[in-house]
Amino acid sequence: MATREELMGGLQFVTAQAGRVAGLLDAANEWDTRRPAGWTPKEMFIHVGAILGLMPMMGPQVLKAPPEADIVEGIDIAESNEQGVAPMRSMDSKHAVETLSANCSKMSDWVKSLTDEQLEGKHKFRGMPMTMADLLMTVTVMHSIHHLFEAPLSVAA
Repeated sequence: MATREELMGGLQFVTAQAGRVAGLLDAANEWDTRRPAGWTPKEMFIHVGAILGLMPMMGPQVLKAPPEADIVEGIDIAESNEQGVAPMRSMDSKHAVETLSANCSKMSDWVKSLTDEQLEGKHKFRGMPMTMADLLMTVTVMHSIHHLFEAPLSVAA
């Protein structure tokens, strides 16, 4: 199980890497070049920021869900992702980075507020049983790092 300290460290790492990747994208003027996965780097930052902002709002409902209930069952993930990105698509890259960082901070504050019992609570995500701590690590840290790694890769890569 992920620990609170690992989650907090992971969220700090996400923020640091967002800044590093933003610098690479700025230097290469690559914010609006569509990537093989279908999104531009700016859209990836917006998506990550949206997820980081959504989890503290949605988290209390997840904590109440029975362990056997898959928390994303019945949700069209692609549609949900587009709904999170679309309203912010027009923001500039600097604002996208600031939003991601601010939402990462909100996520950190929420993680700090959780009890050990809540972090150890059993949940199911996409069919995989896991603790709340592992769910948060997967959705907010590992998922974010995946997109931040992908963002600076050129289309030709």
